Amino acid sequence: MKLSSNIALAVAFLTSSLSATASAEAPLVTVQLANDQSGANANVAVRADGVKHTVESLWGKTAVARNGIVYASSTQLTAFQQNTACRISQPGIDVTLDARHTWSWLDGGRVVDLNGASLVCKDA
Repeated sequence: MKLSSNIALAVAFLTSSLSATASAEAPLVTVQLANDQSGANANVAVRADGVKHTVESLWGKTAVARNGIVYASSTQLTAFQQNTACRISQPGIDVTLDARHTWSWLDGGRVVDLNGASLVCKDA
């Protein structure tokens, strides 16, 4: 009984260690949001590990936020790997950036509230 408990503990430890290592080894990607009306922009770096981040948590205290609300009209990949893909989405907005498509309007050039949006970056 004690042996099986030790084996289970070892497997759990190794699994969590491998997950942490894989995440730490994922390359950093830099994504920019810009408010083309005000001229404000801000870059954030995230790992291309497939983890979903809220736009508010990443850009909520930057130049593109007003009173904690993120407003932007365009987005751009500014540092990335050739196989990186990043997706910003919320209802009505679904933008994917990659090595061939590094810049995009979020909603036809209009400034939009992105506090319900998320960002996911991953390497293909």
